[in-house]
Amino acid sequence: MAFMRKQAVVEAVDLNTITPEDAEQRITSGVKKYATNEANYAKADANTPYLGHIVGMGIESSNLADITMSIERQFLTKMTAKVPVTEGSAEFKLAAGELGKLRILDGQDALAATPGLSIQMLMDLGHMPRNEVYLKNVMSFAYVIAVGDGWKMADALKKMAAKAEKLAGAERAEAMVNLKTLAAQAKDYDAVLADPAKLAAAKQKTFASDRAACAALDNELAVVHDKIKGLSAGGDAAALAKLRTEEAEIRTRLKMSAAKFRVSSEVAEAAGRRRPIEDAKVDSVRRALQEAVALAEKIS
Repeated sequence: MAFMRKQAVVEAVDLNTITPEDAEQRITSGVKKYATNEANYAKADANTPYLGHIVGMGIESSNLADITMSIERQFLTKMTAKVPVTEGSAEFKLAAGELGKLRILDGQDALAATPGLSIQMLMDLGHMPRNEVYLKNVMSFAYVIAVGDGWKMADALKKMAAKAEKLAGAERAEAMVNLKTLAAQAKDYDAVLADPAKLAAAKQKTFASDRAACAALDNELAVVHDKIKGLSAGGDAAALAKLRTEEAEIRTRLKMSAAKFRVSSEVAEAAGRRRPIEDAKVDSVRRALQEAVALAEKIS
C-alpha cells in the first residue's frame, strides 16, 4: 500500500516487521517538510522536540495534526478496529482487526512531542511490541517541557544581556533592571530543575490551574444545557438558536482546554521521576542557565 505525496511514494510498512529505531527514522524523515530549523533537524535524535526553534525542529504546533497524518501514512498495523470504551460511549479504543492503515486515537498526538515519544505512543496503543531497551533512552514528555522551558529562558537571558551591553544612559539603566529580574528567574528555575521534587511541585500548580479551567467550562456547558432543555418545549426558536451557538462556542473552548489539561496532567504526573536520560538533559540546560546568569552578572 503506497500513498502519493509531492511526487514521492511513501510505502507503508507493518510496524511489527521493523525495529523502533527504523520506525523513528521514518517518522523523522516524514516530518522534514514541516521543519524550519535545519541545524536542529540535521542532528535530530529520538529526543529532539518537533516544536520550537531553540532546541526543536522548528515545527509549528498547528502542524501536529499533519505530523500525525504523516506518521499514519507510513505504517500498517493490526490494531485497526475502533470500538467504544463502554457500551454507548463516545470514547473509543483500538482493538485487533485486519492488517491495515495505522490509526492514532484523537488527542494522543498532543503528547508525541519528539520522535521517541511518537514511538512510545505507538507502543502504548498496541501498534508495535513494547521495547524497554529502546524506551529507557526516550526522554519523558514532562522533561521535554521542563528542559525546553530552561533552554528558552537561557536563550532569552543571553539575548537580553547582549542588547543591554550596547545601550547607554536611561535605556541601559532600564534594561539592567529587566536583566537582573530575568537573571533571578533563571537562578530560581535552575534550582527547581536541580530537585525533581521542586519541579513536580511547580508543575502541580499548573495542573491545578488547568483542571480548574476545565471544570469551569464544564459548569458553563451544564448551565447552557439546562437552559436548552427549558426552552425546547417552549418553542422560542430565536432564543434556542442563540443558546445552540453559545453551546458550540463553549464546546470549542472546552476541547482546547481539555487538550491543555491533558498535557499539564502528564507533565505533573511524571516531573518527579528522573532517569539517566533526563539527568543528562537537565545537566545540559542547567549549565546553559548558569552561563547565561554569569554573563548577565558580568555586564551588571
